[in-house]
Amino acid sequence: MFPTYIIIVAAGSGTRFGADIPKQFLPLAGKPVVMRAIERLQSARPEAEIILVISESEQPRWEELCREQDFKSPMIVFGGATRWESVKNGLEAIPTDANPNSIVLIHDGARPLVDSNTVSRVCAATLNTDGAIPAVEVTDSLRRLDEDGYASEPVDRSEYRAVQTPQGFKLWRLRQAYSLPYDASFTDDASVLAEAGFTNICLVKGSPDNIKITHPRDIAIAEAILDFTTE
Repeated sequence: MFPTYIIIVAAGSGTRFGADIPKQFLPLAGKPVVMRAIERLQSARPEAEIILVISESEQPRWEELCREQDFKSPMIVFGGATRWESVKNGLEAIPTDANPNSIVLIHDGARPLVDSNTVSRVCAATLNTDGAIPAVEVTDSLRRLDEDGYASEPVDRSEYRAVQTPQGFKLWRLRQAYSLPYDASFTDDASVLAEAGFTNICLVKGSPDNIKITHPRDIAIAEAILDFTTE
């Protein structure tokens, strides 16, 4: 198996969440959300080197949380104004002489319940493709808005999937893709890779438990999931 690096992006301000503290630092069953994500990924890939991307202004808060939890922080890198810039900064922290075929996983720090099976599927699929994305079926009915934003039409939900993280890629492809200038169309790492010509990106089975903390109620949902899972 090639070396593995994991970039955890946790530099967002969490404005949609509506709290004074960025959501990735809020407590989830006694531990910060991003700390639980780190522990899950460490358990899934103990050999991996983890790079945590946070806002420079949040470094004192993170250091205090680590002291309170007696938690050893992974390498810290400061994020940028966009998720793209934060990932790029994390990528630049990987040694220049690292094996170009190393696997790099990029994970949202607001997804604290990622499981080992999902991580394993992503890593395995990354070996023979341009990249791998965990995804789950869409269970709600969907409608497509017209250009006016009012009229809509139904679409077949079986043709759609909800995308999760971690997304996995070979190091050399990521470096080539992130050498491109920023574009507002870059919604995730796979879209950056596609712009660089790496379009053979496969979907692997994700997990419905791998939720993203976006709204305050999601903390309660995540705690309920923790009560019913053993990982």
